[in-house]
Amino acid sequence: MGKLKRSLAIMLMSALLVSGVTACGGTSENTRDSQTSAAAGSSASSESTNTAPDVSEKMDISVALWGIDEALANADNDQFLQAMYKKLNITLKPRQITWDDYTQKAQMWSASGDMPDIMSIDAVGTTYYRNWINQGVIKPLPEDLSKYPTLKEYMNKPDIQALKQPDGKIYTVPRSLYDSLDYCSHDRIVLYRWDLAQKAGITKEPETWDEFNAMLKAIVDKDPEGKKISGLTANNVKQISGFFWLFSDPAATSDGSGSDFKWIKKDGKYVPAVLTTDLALPSLQNMRTMYDQRMIDRDIANMKGTQSYDKFVSGTSAALLLVGYGNVNNQVNERWKKLHPDVPLFDAVKKADYFPATDGNKYHCTFKTYWSESYFSNKMDDKKMDRIMMLYDYMLQPETKEFYRYGVKDVDYKKDGDKITKITSQEELDKKQPSSANLQALVEFDNAYLYDPNNSTIDSAIRESAIKDLEHSREVTKQPDYEVKLTDISTPTKDKFSILDHEFMLKIMAGKEPVEKMWADVLKEYEAKGLSKMIDEVNAKAKEMGLN
Repeated sequence: MGKLKRSLAIMLMSALLVSGVTACGGTSENTRDSQTSAAAGSSASSESTNTAPDVSEKMDISVALWGIDEALANADNDQFLQAMYKKLNITLKPRQITWDDYTQKAQMWSASGDMPDIMSIDAVGTTYYRNWINQGVIKPLPEDLSKYPTLKEYMNKPDIQALKQPDGKIYTVPRSLYDSLDYCSHDRIVLYRWDLAQKAGITKEPETWDEFNAMLKAIVDKDPEGKKISGLTANNVKQISGFFWLFSDPAATSDGSGSDFKWIKKDGKYVPAVLTTDLALPSLQNMRTMYDQRMIDRDIANMKGTQSYDKFVSGTSAALLLVGYGNVNNQVNERWKKLHPDVPLFDAVKKADYFPATDGNKYHCTFKTYWSESYFSNKMDDKKMDRIMMLYDYMLQPETKEFYRYGVKDVDYKKDGDKITKITSQEELDKKQPSSANLQALVEFDNAYLYDPNNSTIDSAIRESAIKDLEHSREVTKQPDYEVKLTDISTPTKDKFSILDHEFMLKIMAGKEPVEKMWADVLKEYEAKGLSKMIDEVNAKAKEMGLN
């Protein structure tokens, strides 16, 4: 379980699967033995002030993070935790949350005044996020972060600075996935069974939507292994937006939260890209065609747990939509090796290329550089907040990342330049520091580590494919045009407005009425919820912001 827990933590999203690659800071150290040096990392705060930070007072810090209770269960024998506790003079106290209840618990705790010191949730853009700010439930970050230079650098990313409120304060530390939106191209990946396509008579890997659809239809119609094979399936139906909108409406791609819809300029006015008729209709019609001709699995909306991975690997589904090469490694490849031990995954399976959209350009899905955030209880005093900022600064330092990835230098690994050589096996390291697979996601997700040549937790062929595909995406695709400053702004109607596009996409896809009529009904529903009013409010706000 140790390897699986670590891999899942590394690739978490999506869900899901989420790191700032170039977080900078920290540097010189006093001479110390190798274990203390690796454990403590660089004293960035001391460097900025030329005085040692005051950690004389022992502090307990309560933390709500997915899996934190299990991560801290063996704290006394955890070398990573003990080094952190000693350096910062803290003890972490778990407040349990799960993927099923974290939103409800966050709202309950905030309403009852029982919020933990640190709370994890994806709240940006929601009504309760704004209520927490307005009602003084959450504590803002210090306006001057110079005591925490690594954290300060981390917070300087444009989409994080965009979270600054009218009072000039930021009330959260977003949990970064990557240092740039380029990596979003891997947040939605489609794999297909090239071996079955060849058996069905396909000789060329698809380069367009038409060729992709023709390939799926050939596999389904000819069913080369006689398994009543279906078309494209998905691990999480909320993720379909990130693929199907690329046909004609790339700025409509959504993370499934309902609050991240993007705004584009249309006929002199900013409007939600996802509800723009001339852009949306071709994508929806393509989905209907694919579904009617069985290129999409009829049970796509009913997949539970890991069923979609099993269907794809066993050859009862021709293609699979999933998140990230981490899941390709952990979910697909692990299953593949059991069923097809003599055939390397990428000899039989291919990743779908980036197909030209209706405007002739190739796009990749685009979300944010972060997913979910840390919030801090406003009941704590400034001394505890200072200690938490030290903790966040520490977790972002390169030496700390090296520690939670590899253990203690010259004990668990050796380093020659940029090359890491492990002394302790991953299985044994997981026993020595069982918390690190979880705690590395306290401040940011470590997703970019997948692309690191020193990462031995990922199959080398999959890592090389990920790196190659990222380079390819940077060469051939572009990000859709939209006004990023409008995604998270607050207006009375927008604060309560949600667009769960996967719901109407599925309904139209499987519907019997004409796509145009069903789309018109969707627009009527959103109009009744205040669409036009929201558009007017956002455009007035955009004018105030000087956006043309």
